Amino acid sequence: MGGDGIVKPVEQLVFLHGWGGDRRQWQPLLEALRDDCPLPVSCLELPGFGEAAGRSWPDDEELLQQLTEQLPHKCLLIGHSLGGMLAARLAAGAGREKIAALITIAANGCFVQRGDWPGMDPDTFAAFRRSQAAEPQATWEKFCGLQARGDSAMRAVLKQLKQWSPRIIGGAWRDALDCLARLDNRDILPRVSMPSLHLFGDKDALVPAAAAGRLRALGADVEVLAGCGHAPQLSVPDLLAEKICKFVRSLNDGDAPFDKGAVARSFARAAASYDACAHLQRAVCRQLLGEADSVWAPKTILDLGSGTGYGSELLRRRFPQARIIALDLAEGMLQYARAERPVADCYIAADAEQLPLADGSVDLVFSSMALQWCYRLPQLFAELHRVLAHGGRCLVATLGPGTLRELKDSWAQVDDGVHVNRFLPQRQWWQSATDSGLPGEARREQRVLHFDNVRQLMRELKSVGAHNVNRSADRGMTGRAKLRRLAEAYEPLRARAGLPASYEVIYLKLARDAQGQLAGRA
Repeated sequence: MGGDGIVKPVEQLVFLHGWGGDRRQWQPLLEALRDDCPLPVSCLELPGFGEAAGRSWPDDEELLQQLTEQLPHKCLLIGHSLGGMLAARLAAGAGREKIAALITIAANGCFVQRGDWPGMDPDTFAAFRRSQAAEPQATWEKFCGLQARGDSAMRAVLKQLKQWSPRIIGGAWRDALDCLARLDNRDILPRVSMPSLHLFGDKDALVPAAAAGRLRALGADVEVLAGCGHAPQLSVPDLLAEKICKFVRSLNDGDAPFDKGAVARSFARAAASYDACAHLQRAVCRQLLGEADSVWAPKTILDLGSGTGYGSELLRRRFPQARIIALDLAEGMLQYARAERPVADCYIAADAEQLPLADGSVDLVFSSMALQWCYRLPQLFAELHRVLAHGGRCLVATLGPGTLRELKDSWAQVDDGVHVNRFLPQRQWWQSATDSGLPGEARREQRVLHFDNVRQLMRELKSVGAHNVNRSADRGMTGRAKLRRLAEAYEPLRARAGLPASYEVIYLKLARDAQGQLAGRA
């Protein structure tokens, strides 16, 4: 637990092959990825295959441990067939601390049919296993044909596979087949909280396309590739590379309304000036803490988006015996808190959407005016659910789209640019919290601040690090003429107290394993 820098979702790609293959089967895909996804790449090999041909096949627990030890941190793990099923196991358990995201290719929930779950017929699998034991080389060649069967590029795939003849087919191959038959991920996949994508071929002769629908029904993100068999990394490497690159870009904030790095830098620069201007933030923080039950005493508290430590200080007074973890996206904020309000037990720089904390390790998640910078709410609430202990609670105050509506409307009279940060509506917060298994209560309120003029408002937003960080914002200087037109557009809204600036504050009071549904729907 802990870290010195901001967590980036993916820093390296790791590939894990399936039964009967080795690292060579990734070559066409790696070539297609080279220019568009310039991240470090590594290919693992299963015991008994490829360069690991001399190693025996261990039991399941030892195998997962061995693979975990080989994984780099912050990796996107991409597994094919048996490798994909093992990758899902790692993502749900032993390798979670290292894996940022998961992609499986032609990997079923269970390879051999169980009940009404579509898979290979058990008798067919048993016959294949007997054949492999009696005639390993001939059976491997038959397996190449099964991987290529049905693919629109069947001949080319089969030719390519047969060029990669294994050096040794040892006893580990049979043990790996037994592992393939034994694995059952139907209950595992719904517990994978990290971003995941499962790819299937609609012509796959080994994994029925119907399995894709069953995984989708479990809540998995599934895509079916038209005209593909069991090895799309060979038949359509360019298409697969495109999907992987898009997935990586979405994880690394490429599709976000704002860049998390820009958010972190903005708040780090504002650390010294933040407290002098954060009147609204402090008021909301006090209000949020008032939502905590008076007789409850959490042992471990996560102050999520802890900023300069104001919330941590209130939490320490309220819960003097608790262990407090201060976590923030901006290292500069944490440095300020360590120096000025050293009340937390540890300080972690990380992203709320990928918490470097153990499962069930937190009794209370407290987050005031920070989570509005998150945009993948299902991923956020899956992480909150994961780290909360049974009976744990979550108190959140965040901002909705009605925030700074007067400023937004005034800018709209000046030009068509994006000048105000855009936040998600209450309905999305409600839906994501409910779907993640964190029911409770939700409500919202409007708070209004007043300013003498537009420049004062803009200065205060910058002082608390909340100025415009939208990706689509104009990065040029805002000239005097534009500011004068903005002031003219804003002026008709002036009240007796000054120019109004509204904030839509959304409060969530959630609990893991609580009964009932959220109130206060948008």
